[in-house]
Amino acid sequence: MEKYKRWLIILFLIFLVISLFYNTSLGAFHLNFEQIKNAFLNPKIHEIAYRVLTAIRIPRVILSALVGIGFGICGALMQSLFKNPLADPSLIGISAGASAGVAIFMLGSNLLPHSYKFLSFLSIFSLPFSAFLGAVLSILLIYRLSCFNSKLDVSTMLLAGIAINSLLGALVGLFAYLSTDEQLKSFTFWTMGSLANANNTNNLILLPIILALLFFSFKKSHELNLMLLGEDEAKNTGVDTKKLKKYIIIFVSLTIGVSVAFCGIIAFVGLVVPHIARMLIGANHKYLLPLCAILGALVMLYSDSLARIVINPAELPLGIVTAILGAPFFFWLLLKNKKEALF
Repeated sequence: MEKYKRWLIILFLIFLVISLFYNTSLGAFHLNFEQIKNAFLNPKIHEIAYRVLTAIRIPRVILSALVGIGFGICGALMQSLFKNPLADPSLIGISAGASAGVAIFMLGSNLLPHSYKFLSFLSIFSLPFSAFLGAVLSILLIYRLSCFNSKLDVSTMLLAGIAINSLLGALVGLFAYLSTDEQLKSFTFWTMGSLANANNTNNLILLPIILALLFFSFKKSHELNLMLLGEDEAKNTGVDTKKLKKYIIIFVSLTIGVSVAFCGIIAFVGLVVPHIARMLIGANHKYLLPLCAILGALVMLYSDSLARIVINPAELPLGIVTAILGAPFFFWLLLKNKKEALF
């Protein structure tokens, strides 16, 4: 059985590598393998293809893979932390918190006096940092509201998520109402989700975060398995549950916050991917987390490609594609878990 799980992960990893190359050819300006090869061998002769690849396609494919890895692992960590199969960054308010942080940054600058405009952080780290702060405040509030005597109440968690989503939605609406037409248009398109603004700078910011998330989650896979048995049982085996939960909150908030800042709100990926991985490979985090990372990257890659080609030459917002694909799965999950829980 262990051998089967390893080979399954390897096969999906090979498919991911192939998909990374294949998805660089998809888009309004289609490129076949021969054109891609010629563009890199003779960039001056095939200048247009070379620019499309280096400035648009490759950064976009890399960003979609990084975001997919982040959402896949964060979804698995959230479901383990809350011990609930419905826990997902977009459902319980984390994405909404990141969105509120971005809204305050993008739309709030016009409310400042002109002499204080410099406070809107003109550096490249301002937008992801704003999203991170919003995400971490949301997840901390949800967790505090959901815990009673060190026990997490799932019903309260979901209700708290709904309340926070509504509250933050109202806050975003307020800033949208007070914003200029240009800011409102930019923010509205951003909320639909898109990788159209992918670039090497964003990738370099997100890459170390994803690497740190991978290192942390793989290193803590055994402790995460023990957490599924319950906090008391995990404590009895020597797991520092408070420290583990704190690190999960930090890594999930940072990853989701930065991802949302760069590509908008992407729903259901963090919910769907862990369940597919769990059905294929089981609940052991040693194998579950690597498969979640790979499947998350694959889901984002092909969702983004579908968004680019379905109404070619225009582009469908990525958040719409993931919602259309993920909502039926969510309905099926609700029916499946109507009388029983996965954990």
